[in-house]
Amino acid sequence: MNSIIQKAPGHFHGGIHPPEFKSLSNQKSIERIPLPEFLLLPLKQHIGSVDEAVVSVGDKICKGQLVAIPTQFGAAIHSPADATVVAIEPSLVGHPSGKPVMALKLQVSKRNSSESFEELKSTENSEWKTLPLEQLINKVQEAGIVGLGGATFPTATKLRTQPVDTLIINAMECEPYITCDDRLLQEKADEVLQGALIASHLLNAKQIIFATEDNKPEAIESLKKAILDSQAKNVKIVVAPTKYPSGGEKQTIELVTGKQVPHGQLPASLGIAVQNVATVKAIRDAILFNQPLTERVVTLTGDLVKTAGNYVIPFGTPVSHLIELLKIDKSQLEAVIFGGPMMGQSIRDFGAPVTKSTNCIIFNKKKSNQHDWVIEAKQHKSCIRCSECQQACPVDLLPQQLLWFSQSEQWEPLEEHGLLDCIECGACAYVCPSEIPLVHYFRYGKSEIADLKANKKKSEKAKERYDFREMRLERAKAERAAKHKKAAEARKKAAQDANKDPDGKQAAINAALERVKQKKNKQTSDNKSSEGEN
Repeated sequence: MNSIIQKAPGHFHGGIHPPEFKSLSNQKSIERIPLPEFLLLPLKQHIGSVDEAVVSVGDKICKGQLVAIPTQFGAAIHSPADATVVAIEPSLVGHPSGKPVMALKLQVSKRNSSESFEELKSTENSEWKTLPLEQLINKVQEAGIVGLGGATFPTATKLRTQPVDTLIINAMECEPYITCDDRLLQEKADEVLQGALIASHLLNAKQIIFATEDNKPEAIESLKKAILDSQAKNVKIVVAPTKYPSGGEKQTIELVTGKQVPHGQLPASLGIAVQNVATVKAIRDAILFNQPLTERVVTLTGDLVKTAGNYVIPFGTPVSHLIELLKIDKSQLEAVIFGGPMMGQSIRDFGAPVTKSTNCIIFNKKKSNQHDWVIEAKQHKSCIRCSECQQACPVDLLPQQLLWFSQSEQWEPLEEHGLLDCIECGACAYVCPSEIPLVHYFRYGKSEIADLKANKKKSEKAKERYDFREMRLERAKAERAAKHKKAAEARKKAAQDANKDPDGKQAAINAALERVKQKKNKQTSDNKSSEGEN
């Protein structure tokens, strides 16, 4: 291969080769979806806590305006359009729990144009390299950028991870159907490269590695041309064989570096940082053009979509608007899949909106040939201990044993056998001949372990409060006892003195003598002072 393009030196355990279905959507250029009449912006579009709205019902807001800020760990949210806030209330937004989440409902103004920020951008900020690193990272934070590969981890936090030797741009996009990063590289490789160089500067990284699979030849060529045209140094493309889930962060690192991230540690322990293709593009837009993250490229595909492809969609756009635009037959549509068929989520509420985590929406017929059990629970058979799942597991776990512990609710052994290392890729469920929805059991086990840890922490806090209360009560009791003892001794002494001097005359005489003595001592002291002055 060319020196810029290299073969992946490493490999990871397991993995599978499901049908790709990528040709449905990767053949046509990225288009823009027009704004709907209403946008629904959940106040939680990231890993972390729910944001706090900084606008009120009735407010008229502008495109790009800040509408919510993180209360703790999280990312800011901005309006994708000129609009009016019509409600701030709990809404069904397709959350995995099925519970409502606080959201802003915006009525889009008719004065909005179809132009994007990119078409309206101001002059490029060419002086960005002269600014302090923390100021640049703060710009990324203020833009509300999160990991757009699906994890939605606040990007500014990752950019503060130093020192970093290698920045890996994850362009694997290994899950079936999803092609948004592929098209982004094909059409805007120069902008993605620019974003990667900016991220590298913020991390003080010495080299940049674009990691991708060999099923994206057009993207690889486009990226190669961008690197050569820019004359960027220490940038290379590492190409791995197509295998799912090569896009997992730890699997990508193992493929392109041959190193394994130690158990319980982060990539930073190896001097590595990983960012997604769309994420570095968003970093570039924030640093160079002050653009907040209000939209993203989403793959719209499936056997019900006649014009499958990749579209720029504003956050808050409901699925119902996409169904109408794509002219999808609702009678054949029971649910849509947010994400890919392996790790995605089945959504039956078509009012659910596109958010920062949405990289793909699949519209398939009710009876599809795909493995619909990967994302939905259905009747399954008993485990036959065939070990197919163990051979497919990319993190080398024992899924059949984890299943047993989960079914029997043995939470401690479940954690000891590495459940928390599970990346929920679904490879084990895909190869299971009994069609057991293993990932569902593992998610259930993780939630139970998390609850146990939370309850244990609460118990420890409660015990600390109880022990402190007991210590405080004991101290107060001891202080009262000492006070009572001192008062009793005083009363006893007073009684003894009363017996010696019943009428109090001797006490008066003693007090008078003491006063005379003190007066005489004072006079003597004054006389000595005057003699010393003379």
